[in-house]
Amino acid sequence: MNSILNGLYQFILYIGVFILFFYVSEKTARKKWNIERRPEAEEVNSLHKWGKRILWIIFFVNVVFFPSGIKNVLIIMVIFLFNAFMQWKSGEKEYIITILGLVIFGIFITFGYTLHIFSK
Repeated sequence: MNSILNGLYQFILYIGVFILFFYVSEKTARKKWNIERRPEAEEVNSLHKWGKRILWIIFFVNVVFFPSGIKNVLIIMVIFLFNAFMQWKSGEKEYIITILGLVIFGIFITFGYTLHIFSK
């Protein structure tokens, strides 16, 4: 029981550190490149809205029927990239924050598997 709690505390600390890291990185990027805050759920056009919906449906179907960590991570990264591409194509600077989130998410997953935080 003690080892389970220790692993849980380690996982919570790990997530907290990355949330803090993303928060500071986002604030710095917004200030440096003068990017205004925009609601995340706001889509650029109908292709963006339906593309995100279809990709999220693919992700959830994959989680339920084919639970595999790496495939699910790749699908989430494709969703991030699609979102960033549509934001870039519309001329918004919000794509910088989306790509920053993708990079930090990739680092989060990589360190999590390297340090065996997710495999306990």
